Amino acid sequence: MEPQTPPKAPRDEVAAALQTGRELGPDYDEAIAASLVERIDAAIEARVDAHLAGRLRGEEPKRRVSYEEQWKSPRLILGLIAMVLSIPLTAISGSLLGAEGVLLSWIGMVLLYLIAVLGLGRR
Repeated sequence: MEPQTPPKAPRDEVAAALQTGRELGPDYDEAIAASLVERIDAAIEARVDAHLAGRLRGEEPKRRVSYEEQWKSPRLILGLIAMVLSIPLTAISGSLLGAEGVLLSWIGMVLLYLIAVLGLGRR
């Protein structure tokens, strides 16, 4: 069973409430505000319920990766190394073997990258 995404208070409802308030005038501001607060409150309550239900099922909330951790990612580092090596490797293989050499070097780089990334995914 897939976790359901909690409903959000649509921006359209806020825009509609503001437009209605402009059309009806200041006499209806309290009623429109109360209606909007009820909708937002219901959306918040549904999100909290979904979060608590996920916690009861043992699901951990997704942790955000910090900026420093992103730059320490082996996949990112391997991708950057592959990009840096691709230019001289393409030039060398192209000058020595022609188009076949370029194709062969790129196939090798892509295979090396895929093997490394799939290997990292198994950890």
